[in-house]
Amino acid sequence: MNKLNQHVASACKTWPTTQNSDKLLLWAAILAFSLGTALLMANGLQTGFYSVQFLSLILPPIAWEHLSFMGDTLVVLTLALLFAYRYPHLLFALLITAIVGTLITHGIKPWLATPRPPGVLDPGSFQLIGSSISKKSMPSGHTLTAFAAAGLLTRLTANKAIQFLILIAACFIGWSRVAVGVHWPADVCMGAAGGLFSAWAGLQLCDRWQRFFSGRFYLILLIIHAGCAITLINYDGGFPHTWLFAVTASAISLASIYHQLSRHGLIPRLSHKE
Repeated sequence: MNKLNQHVASACKTWPTTQNSDKLLLWAAILAFSLGTALLMANGLQTGFYSVQFLSLILPPIAWEHLSFMGDTLVVLTLALLFAYRYPHLLFALLITAIVGTLITHGIKPWLATPRPPGVLDPGSFQLIGSSISKKSMPSGHTLTAFAAAGLLTRLTANKAIQFLILIAACFIGWSRVAVGVHWPADVCMGAAGGLFSAWAGLQLCDRWQRFFSGRFYLILLIIHAGCAITLINYDGGFPHTWLFAVTASAISLASIYHQLSRHGLIPRLSHKE
């Protein structure tokens, strides 16, 4: 435990300080919320749905499956292990972000109770990929998760081009929720707004509460994320072709964090015979 405490204390000194991109997360959240509101005011929930679905034909269904799967909370928590050694505080920020995002998602969805495309549109009139979901569309939880994760990752680099590409990747994940036919464009915009705000809140509170983050806390978070990775092995997110990605992501994430921690003596190596 002493070694873990030392690692966390050392990582605290290298945890990237507040960047200009942090404020941009708030402005981007306001922009996404404004766009979502404009879509709703234009023609209700269905505004732009068929147009986005038509544009989605640029990629095959299997690509949209995997992009959508990338926004699943279980996948994000698993892939976070890839950054967990170098940036222990990212797990702390992710925990706070997840709490804020959960409060937003589950605080709004039951209250609005807006129907999803499969709940109101005729079958066959739109592209549906994967499982059919008919209720509680706004905001898009996968989109919120994707933008929350992307917002946190922008803290890890000062390169504006890389930050831009990270957010563009989140945009494609949001787009995929319309492409697979389970969300409206307005749902995606509101999800993006919630995710960006959650990331901003997570980063600010992580910076402020760093002194409460210890080696024991770090170990608990590692165990939780490892449990998510193990669960992911037998999880497909409701899509028929994502099982290989799930198994690969889980194996790589678990192997990566184990290699890093055991290599630096933070956890014992598995015994083996010569």
